Amino acid sequence: MSSANHSELGNALLAISQSLADRNQLTQTLEAVLTAAKQMTMARHGIIYVLDQTGETLLPTCAYHNDKIAKEHPWTPIEIDSASESDPFNFAVHNGEVVLINELYKYNGYDCENIYQAEQTLGLTSQNLLAWPLVDESGNTIGLLVLLDLSVIDNEAALTEFCRMAASHIRQAIWLEQYGQVIENLSGGNQLKKPSEKLSTKSKRKSSSEPVAISSEMLSVFERLDRVLSLPVDVLLRGETGTGKEVMAKYIHENSNRSKAPLVVQNCAAIPEQLLESELFGHKKGSFTGADKDKVGLFEAANGGTLFLDEIGDMPMLLQAKLLRVLQERKVRPVGASKEIEVDVRVIAATHCNLMGQIQEGRFRADLFYRLNVFPITLPPLRTRRDDILPLAEHFVKLASKKLGLPQSLSISAHVRKQLLDYPYPGNVRELKNIIERSVLLSDFETLSTIEFGEQAPEQVVQQPTQITESSVSVATPSSEPSMEEVSKGLKEAVGEYERTVIIDCLRECNWHTKRAAEQLSLPLSTLNHKMKKYDISAAG
Repeated sequence: MSSANHSELGNALLAISQSLADRNQLTQTLEAVLTAAKQMTMARHGIIYVLDQTGETLLPTCAYHNDKIAKEHPWTPIEIDSASESDPFNFAVHNGEVVLINELYKYNGYDCENIYQAEQTLGLTSQNLLAWPLVDESGNTIGLLVLLDLSVIDNEAALTEFCRMAASHIRQAIWLEQYGQVIENLSGGNQLKKPSEKLSTKSKRKSSSEPVAISSEMLSVFERLDRVLSLPVDVLLRGETGTGKEVMAKYIHENSNRSKAPLVVQNCAAIPEQLLESELFGHKKGSFTGADKDKVGLFEAANGGTLFLDEIGDMPMLLQAKLLRVLQERKVRPVGASKEIEVDVRVIAATHCNLMGQIQEGRFRADLFYRLNVFPITLPPLRTRRDDILPLAEHFVKLASKKLGLPQSLSISAHVRKQLLDYPYPGNVRELKNIIERSVLLSDFETLSTIEFGEQAPEQVVQQPTQITESSVSVATPSSEPSMEEVSKGLKEAVGEYERTVIIDCLRECNWHTKRAAEQLSLPLSTLNHKMKKYDISAAG
């Protein structure tokens, strides 16, 4: 079994705390905990049991299998009082002790028959098992985290801190869910029922193109989007090139009440100015040279659905005025036509440009900007959402493996994982996708053991030198292992430094307009001012 060094564990704890920060609903919280635990220990499979309200039954509430959260699984509830005393899960919960079985299918002193049956149904034969009781801050055991086929991490203090944090978030989510149900019952289920129905419909209609994201930055984006998915509101997506604006547009469309109607995509920079008007609004036969037949414009083609206008900042000024009128009136007039056509279209615009800067330079209309900017969404660059890098990399490896017709997806070596985490990604998610596809083609089609970053040499990529390499890691002794106080202090300092960096980056992007930065960070202005004072942040330095 492999082990992880303390630097990696610190990064994992930071990522986990960010992933769980805004998770309120129980299902989402459990999925976040299990995904983070799987990444932290490199476990192949896992499950979270949660104690029911009676405290007598462990319910298998969330399972991870085949590299994704499993909607259906063979794990069954465990009646604690009637379960075998030698059952490893029952033992861990009753005694509050961690159970580690290194050779699961050899004699180990536990009764593992239920585990064997579940694994047989799944077609698994795991080498090892870790069962960790989830105990909240009040000392109450609220569930059990089970990981299978994992690389055991030798830093017990870090795992303890993770499970303590996970238990607290799960307890909070349980309370919120229970109290939410009580409030709904008291209210008669009228006003509060509609949002829950929308959420239920949304979960059943989960998008096939849903972005891969577990970072707190992206979870904030989704939380913001959830407010308007089914409302007739246009959206402006802002972000650097390659951050996934088109993928996000598809997610908005497929999770809205317009999902059955078409999604039409147009890059405003990809068509000459002379043809873009005809492309957007259509034209009548004979309206200009070459117009030998009527043409339906993209607005009309997207009627009832969504029109995604990428690189809106590159749209010519003349067309900007016509687009503004369409957005206001919801009517289009094809080139050469005498009548207008009513359209019901949600417009999602996207840009990597600083539109306020373009307004000042006279290259973008202010009235169009304010019309589009009713509901802005800023997609963070990949370098600021590092906990999404490995899930994205694994996703792209699967896609590349499937495209090549490989029998199974390639695994990613620990060395490559570190290289991927250290790279700054100037081209964001698109660059990561290209890197993975290129490296898969150059691999042995079994393991991604080397990575090619293109023109930049791999040795120039590493920005955060690691003090402990894989070859130098040894089993920690009790005297060398950091105390809980040291781990907590290190985590707190890392979170503070990360928060300071995010605030400074956002302020710079907003040209140090604190009100605008507070909106992008989803913070009250008073909170942002307090944090700027706390971290000694000012425009001067």
